[in-house]
Amino acid sequence: MPAAPAPRRRAEVLAATPTLFDRDGELDNAATGKLLAHLAGRVDGVFIAGTTGEFPALSRAERRTLAEAAVAAFGPDRVVVHAGAASTREAVAILRDAAALGARRFAALTPYYLPSDAAAVHRHFAAIADAARETGSALYGYLFEERSGVEIGPDDFAAIAAQTGVAGAKLSGTAANNFARYRHALPPAAELWSGADTDLANVVHAGGAGVVSGLSSAFPEPFMALADAVAADDANAESAAQTRADEVLRALAGTPQGIKLALHHLGIGSPDMRMPHPEVLPAARTLIAELAAAART
Repeated sequence: MPAAPAPRRRAEVLAATPTLFDRDGELDNAATGKLLAHLAGRVDGVFIAGTTGEFPALSRAERRTLAEAAVAAFGPDRVVVHAGAASTREAVAILRDAAALGARRFAALTPYYLPSDAAAVHRHFAAIADAARETGSALYGYLFEERSGVEIGPDDFAAIAAQTGVAGAKLSGTAANNFARYRHALPPAAELWSGADTDLANVVHAGGAGVVSGLSSAFPEPFMALADAVAADDANAESAAQTRADEVLRALAGTPQGIKLALHHLGIGSPDMRMPHPEVLPAARTLIAELAAAART
């Protein structure tokens, strides 16, 4: 009897956590601890202070506090700390702060707001990667053209990674849509995650490491079930998990405000945001409440 085929590598589901604030707009450390406890053992790790975490609205000290809480809850190998900042100096400082607390995996968004070209991004990543090496850490790029205003295509990023030692990337927006092109341009050892939560199966088939999923901060089970089903090549389980993941996306729309509202329904933190944002529409509020009610049963 021929041997059964080896299972695929299981995708990593990293929950991109929102930053929880109290009613006065201050960091809610108790709610943060409750969120991390909610996720411990239910996701493969967490991605801290990224886009879902409203990082532009956080102080350096607050980012240090969040990194410390995440490392304490998950350990250094299961936390990716976003160290991205508009200035290289600030990004390096944020990385060093978190590394001193034990963090060993970092991501950094490209420079943003002012226009940047590939040479500027190279200098930015080179300095942050040097700091990562000095602290025994790994650095991943974070490409999100729609938020940063900076486009770095697959060939440019591959060259930057090869020259600076950047170990891979989180790809969001347009970059996630071109996931296969980035995978092809980079060496096999480079790790790539997609920010498209529900696209896990395609990411695995394209040779990716997994997804960085804001939606899984509120509802981790569908995304973990999807990762398990794809790894096991179980088409029925994959279809069921994909349907559930798509329902979560339809309700929360992948927005920090939708994710926070879902967590609030689950008894975790306030839905308040620091950054201006569109309100969650009534129809979406109803869907979110229904998903939360089902998750509590």
